[in-house]
Amino acid sequence: MHRFADRVTLTVATQVAEVCLARPDRHNGLDWAMIDGLLEAQQQLTRLDGLRAVVLKGEGESFCAGLDMAAILAAPERLPALLAAGADGRNPVQRLALGWRDAGVPVIAALHGHVYGGGLQIALGADLRVAHPESRLALLEIDWGIMPDMGLSVSGAGLRPDVLRELAWTGRKVTGAEAHSLGLVTRLAPDPAEQAMALAGTIATRSPRAVAAIGELLERAPSLSPAERLALEARLQGTLLGGDEQREAVDARLAGRPPRFP
Repeated sequence: MHRFADRVTLTVATQVAEVCLARPDRHNGLDWAMIDGLLEAQQQLTRLDGLRAVVLKGEGESFCAGLDMAAILAAPERLPALLAAGADGRNPVQRLALGWRDAGVPVIAALHGHVYGGGLQIALGADLRVAHPESRLALLEIDWGIMPDMGLSVSGAGLRPDVLRELAWTGRKVTGAEAHSLGLVTRLAPDPAEQAMALAGTIATRSPRAVAAIGELLERAPSLSPAERLALEARLQGTLLGGDEQREAVDARLAGRPPRFP
């Protein structure tokens, strides 16, 4: 197990990484150490060989209650750095949400308790979200006189814009059940972490190249014309057909056994 900044743990088993926010006494609120720990964990994920999926969860009663504003303002000299873009065009707070994608594998967020502000934005940066029906989700930045700025314009691109506007303008809290009906979460479960691990385990058994191709297609398609989408779809399929992993998938299916991918 890796531990980062005494705030985040990372464990790997059967090609699935579990990243856990570990500041339960503060509902995993984002202080400077938590921010540093999450960014370090993201970097570690990019170095892992054979990774197939990531589960992101919170220890204790909540996933993440958002910024611990008192702790953040206690070190005002660090504030300008939060909005300074790096070579990739993203600043540190944007990486907190979008940096999970750098791992190159599906990321599933398990949501329970408070999922507020930066916590919700981090969750939206995941590919899939499993939430407890009674969890509470909100974009609370407006309560502090600021706006959601952790890559929401990117991670929220596939969500209903009127829903995002209402939540960002009002700071209204919604239950996991309502969030599901609004399209903010993928599915509901009484034990989100258990369900997220089950999903990750299923994905880990699939062809890694096919999983990556599906991700690339759905990530890039919205910015392309219909003709460009179809061309990308065909090109990606061409990289899979007849390849080693595709042949193994077929052989395993016909033999009634689990596939064995490298």
